[in-house]
Amino acid sequence: MSAWRAVFWSFFGVRRGRDLERDAGEFNLVQIVVAGLLGALALVLALLGLVHLVTR
Repeated sequence: MSAWRAVFWSFFGVRRGRDLERDAGEFNLVQIVVAGLLGALALVLALLGLVHLVTR
């Protein structure tokens, strides 16, 4: 769950340097990549849903 939190805040660009260093030691690369891809997919789907809702 903390990998999701790290990716979520990274999308907004508000991660501190020391948090980045801590995350680098705590998570493996696969966790971050999977969380990032799923987060990006969720963001794209949310934006598409919003556009569909507005243009309908």
